[in-house]
Order: sequence, then structure tokens, then C-alpha cells
Amino acid sequence: MKHAFIFLSLLLAIQQLSFSQALGQLHLEGNRLKGTCEHRYLTGFEIELDSTYTEIDSALLFRQFPRIGSINFKNRVDIPTEFTISNRAGFAQIMFRFRTNYLTFDRLQIEKQLISFQVDDDPEVPVTEKDLRIIAVAQKMLSEEKYWNNEDDRNCDDDLANKSFSIYCALRIASLEVEEKYNHRNAVLQKLRHLIGERFPNKKWNHRLMDFNNMAEVTFTDIQEMLAKMETEIIQELKDRKNE
Repeated sequence: MKHAFIFLSLLLAIQQLSFSQALGQLHLEGNRLKGTCEHRYLTGFEIELDSTYTEIDSALLFRQFPRIGSINFKNRVDIPTEFTISNRAGFAQIMFRFRTNYLTFDRLQIEKQLISFQVDDDPEVPVTEKDLRIIAVAQKMLSEEKYWNNEDDRNCDDDLANKSFSIYCALRIASLEVEEKYNHRNAVLQKLRHLIGERFPNKKWNHRLMDFNNMAEVTFTDIQEMLAKMETEIIQELKDRKNE
């Protein structure tokens, strides 16, 4: 029984890895990029370019965005999708949104008419000093238990009105205050997602941040400790980068 459980856990980990990073290719065909992907759900992409080209390089590729393209999802094809450029990771990434997920094209390799990449739906994002400020603002908002909303609905307007914040809304509002814009996959939120995943490795989530916040076994102390752990890890990452 024990061996069967270990095997099942290993199989689940492999499946999660294959879901979060899948190989794909885009081929330049005149004024379009068309391609396939090994992702178990996202099977194809098509992006119309601003002109016809015989070759493509990184400068030309990144100049195309933002742009509406299409993706194939399971047996559905040509679903309109916006592709944008995100610089939040410290370098330019092609990012697109499908349903509630933000995904990136990572490890780009461009060779004339061929673009190879990995689709990452849970990217690790390098931290910056701004992330410490975001954490500090969120900690101030959640300084006492009476300010914690343990019934998150991912709508932060009522959190602001009631001065009672879920951990997601506290970080969302803090991100807007510090960066004057919101990125659903910024370093702070990604770090929180990964810490939640480490704490509950076999948990199935609909919305990871909301579901964690609303779990019956999660206390206000857990929320504060999670923010403190994020702060500690960000400080360490920044220190390690300076020493490189």
C-alpha cells in the first residue's frame, strides 16, 4: 500500500511538471506564425504578423505585440487570444491569457523561420526591490486579524470598501500602489503560489490564492507567517543576486 502511494505521488508530480512546461514550435509562413505544442490542453497557436517576412529574429518578433492571435484548446480551434509582452520577469517574455491562467513562452530559440519555446503556466519570476515594498504594504493592510477577509471572492472592491482583505486582494492592491499597474503573474503572487504549493503539494485548486485564503484550517497566523516567509525569501534572493 505504501509503495502504491509513493508511485501515485510520483506520477502526479510528473503530470504536474508536464502540464506546467510543454515544448512548442512556431513556423513562419509568410505573414503568420503557426505552430503546435505538446501541452495536454493547448495544442496549437496562430499569430498574424504586421507584414510578410522570409525570416524572423527576436527584435522583429517582440515588435509584433500586443496582438490578437488564436489558440487551439483540446478539440476547439482558433480561439481568439491576446498575446502581449511582459517585462516583469526582468526580461521580455511573450505572455498570453487563457481563461484565468496567464502563460508565457519561455526559453525562446529563434532560427530564421522556426521559433522553439516552452509554455510555462506557472513561471518563477525574479524578484526586485519593489517586491519588498509590495509585501510591506500588504503586511500593513493585514496588521490585525480584524482586517483579514477569510471569505475571498477575488473581487477586491468590497475588500477596499470593508477594509477587510484577503491575502490575494492585499497583494493585488499593494502591487497597484507600488507599481501603478497589476500583473497577475508578478514575482510576489508567483512566490505565494509556489509556497502554497509546497505546503499543500497534493491539493487540487480552482483558484489557488483564493482557495488557500478560505481554507477552514488556515488561520490569520498562517497568513502573517506566509507573508513573512515571502519577505525573507525575497531578501535572500536579492542578497544572492548581489553576490553573483
